[in-house]
Amino acid sequence: AKNKLANEAPKKAFEYAFTIPAQLAAGDDALNRAAEAIKEAERQLQQADGLDVSELNTRINHATAALESGNASQAVGLADGVVRTIKAEREAMDETRRALRQKKKLVKQFENRQDREVWEAKLSAITKAADDKQWTHAATLLSRLTSELDKTGKELDEVTELLDFVTEEWKILRNQLEAAMVKSDDKERANCEASVAKARDEVAAGNVDQCLAHLSTADDLMEKLRRRI
Repeated sequence: AKNKLANEAPKKAFEYAFTIPAQLAAGDDALNRAAEAIKEAERQLQQADGLDVSELNTRINHATAALESGNASQAVGLADGVVRTIKAEREAMDETRRALRQKKKLVKQFENRQDREVWEAKLSAITKAADDKQWTHAATLLSRLTSELDKTGKELDEVTELLDFVTEEWKILRNQLEAAMVKSDDKERANCEASVAKARDEVAAGNVDQCLAHLSTADDLMEKLRRRI
């Protein structure tokens, strides 16, 4: 503006000078908003019981440094990010703690399975993450565990229903075999009986694939036995 005025361009000088107060006011508003954002983040940190706030404190320090250097947008971004992280961590903490208080319900879903050690390891990983206050990570592991348990639970329900059907069919066929003088020492009949029993053992242990394999064998043998009646 001074240069324009010195070059005898008063209109241009006025146009430049006229924008200065608005720009200063906008800058002050941005800095004030940044200061409020940092203040809110600090307030949230004071109420962040049960959370690991060491990294969040570092981010607040960076936000304060950005504010002091006049970088309002960076300060706001860092401070708002702290608030969002606290909210997410708090929600994850509540969810994880609620699930761990009902840990027996989770354990009950796999305690009799042959692969229970795998599930126990997954549950232990959740507990460790919770002990380390890594709540978002713990909640992610928890969600993965419950989804897998739900999936395998549905598969077990379906294969159990199939097993019940095959068992009933085998009872009927076994009576027919007795009437046809195909006794229990018959090789095909004995193998079929064993396959149904093994399928029952596998489903009790939570082994869906193995159960299905034995049911398939039993089905083939039952078909052969029917042709002998």
